[in-house]
Amino acid sequence: MTSVGPDLVIAGAARSGTSTLAASIREHPAIDPGATKEPNFFSRHYDRGAHWYDGLYGAREVGLLRMDASTSYTYPQFPRALDRLVEDAPEALIVYVVRQPVLRAVSHYLLRRFTLQIEEAPTFGAALEAGSFYTDVSDYQHWITRLREHRRASRLLIVPFQAVTESSHDVATVICGRLGLAAPPLAPETVADHRNSVVEFRSGAARRAVKVLRQSRAYPRVRATLGATRVRRIRSRVIRTARLPTLAEALSTCSDSQRAQLDAFQVEVESWVSRSLAEQDAAGSLAWSKHWPST
Repeated sequence: MTSVGPDLVIAGAARSGTSTLAASIREHPAIDPGATKEPNFFSRHYDRGAHWYDGLYGAREVGLLRMDASTSYTYPQFPRALDRLVEDAPEALIVYVVRQPVLRAVSHYLLRRFTLQIEEAPTFGAALEAGSFYTDVSDYQHWITRLREHRRASRLLIVPFQAVTESSHDVATVICGRLGLAAPPLAPETVADHRNSVVEFRSGAARRAVKVLRQSRAYPRVRATLGATRVRRIRSRVIRTARLPTLAEALSTCSDSQRAQLDAFQVEVESWVSRSLAEQDAAGSLAWSKHWPST
């Protein structure tokens, strides 16, 4: 029986340019991006079954590869997600994008606080006091080590955020090459439309309606029917640019001990990723180490 699992997975990290990268890759005619960028099947929706997941994509065809870009697969509250993914898609190419760990954590907090409005903590410091979610997602050593337990080097790519922001097309070309495909078409305007900024809804009613729709089984079908571009246009009418604290303002809400822990955490994570990227560059004829760490 043909597997319903994906052939390409962008598994994280959230707020690291994964939407931009996925938008570049989806332009390739041999890529089936599915009805939604983040089906979250192996994390949030595994109970919906393989038939539901299969229905998000077109019929299996020789040479047509499925892409799943769900960053929740590397969230600590879904510890079984990667195991499920590996079981259902043992040969999938997994891409993991890394961004400066503290900056990524702050960006993630702002998204959940202002756009999704699912974060109750009024400040970043208060969020850290309440739990370790944001730094856990930024613990690239943990997630890459877990991925390496299941993937040989040729089926795992670590991508620096700065490489994506400088040229998502170049990164997409490398990824497509690993899949045996030619470079995807250049589509800078389309890709730019998929960059996710932190925004806020114009009204509570609009936010609640979008939340209900996104959590429903019907959402992928609605999105597929409307098309990604039309969905973006509709969304633009109910959102506005959020008034956000700066990075410095967000970090100023942290205690001295929290700042010290964040500084130590950043040094440790960046050093570990530097070594991993150097090894990957040497083995895969890449030059991505120059993009890490970024300021």
